[in-house]
Amino acid sequence: MIDFDKSFEEYAVKWFDAHKDDFATPDDMEAELPELYERWADEPEERLGGRSPRGYFEDISDPDELVGMLRDSKEPCSLLTDRLARAEGVDKGLLGIINSDCECQIRMTAMNLLNERGVYPFDVYAGWLRDGNVDSDVRELAVEIMADNAALAADLLFPLLDGADTELKTLIAEILVNAPKDERTYRLLTDLFLNGGNIPLYAGYIGKYGDERAAAMLYRALDDCNYLEYLEIKNAIERMGGVVDDDRDFSDDMYYKAIKNLK
Repeated sequence: MIDFDKSFEEYAVKWFDAHKDDFATPDDMEAELPELYERWADEPEERLGGRSPRGYFEDISDPDELVGMLRDSKEPCSLLTDRLARAEGVDKGLLGIINSDCECQIRMTAMNLLNERGVYPFDVYAGWLRDGNVDSDVRELAVEIMADNAALAADLLFPLLDGADTELKTLIAEILVNAPKDERTYRLLTDLFLNGGNIPLYAGYIGKYGDERAAAMLYRALDDCNYLEYLEIKNAIERMGGVVDDDRDFSDDMYYKAIKNLK
């Protein structure tokens, strides 16, 4: 397969060498790159039979060939991913990639393409949340995609709470705070805040979720929290319309000193 990224790199080196007097700084050259890439993408090349790099991909209509090119890539060319985003019949192949042992970057590219195409294999992503063998970057992207579509993913997540450890509960909470209100989500958030250990994180989740019933619990937590916890709890309360009086003295608190850069 042609290395189109290398081809563009060679094109750019030659172009900048010929136009080096047109740029005052490296930043000016960098700013030119997006427009230069578009010119390269549409410029005919002899080795492509007179087609441009963009035209080369546009001429490929076989979905299996397009998916195969992605699977065989080390770093997917943006022209290929642009074509895949618009091509017909590639969803099955992309689903095959995310369930394969392909490199992490290729699987994540397939996930992003499916998301762009409006295809959401949330049953697969939900299964990854409790699978310790899934690459952390892949799982993180799955959480991000589900969080952006939380209303669609929520029903697959609640069953995972039975017997879940704190790590899994946290991943689920990160998604569900974006879903419509549900009593199970409220119970999850309060449980994590009281027992999960990471008070700043869970206070942030509660503030984002916005259920005012949690305000009383947050106010109580202000009495003996450290400064870092205080900031997030205060922010959560204020996001729900409450008010916190800034009358506590944190001058001896290690987090206060670090944040304020005090010694």
